[in-house]
Amino acid sequence: MTDRRQILQLGLVTAAGVIILPACGSDAEREAQTPPTPDAQQADEIALVAAYDAAIAGGGKNLAVLTRIRDEHVEHLRGLGWEVPTATASASDSTPGMAALLRAERRAARLRADGARDSSEPEQAQILALIAASESQHVVILESL
Repeated sequence: MTDRRQILQLGLVTAAGVIILPACGSDAEREAQTPPTPDAQQADEIALVAAYDAAIAGGGKNLAVLTRIRDEHVEHLRGLGWEVPTATASASDSTPGMAALLRAERRAARLRADGARDSSEPEQAQILALIAASESQHVVILESL
């Protein structure tokens, strides 16, 4: 016959197993999990980082300026709470020119400003407004090159 102490011990062991076992999964299982989907603002910043990666990989002049702007977009992603992608672009036929980067920055500044205006969360609105201002400055910088 089981006494109260044995039942409590069994309950503790079972509870510990429920808590510990999920943490014992393999790396392959964790990698197989679906990553989160970025929201529109995050996805656009990811696209900007990729465009700058491609432009930098393409070589040419103004690499220091393009790298600085790319790094600022990485900071924007962090501000939006997103994992920063690693640079994976290589030079190809799809390397964006300065005009394409300028269009992308203008579009991004509008999107962030619209997002700030439409946000119901004050902190998110402030972050988006600051990013919009930064991207507007990127437009000025790119126009001066």
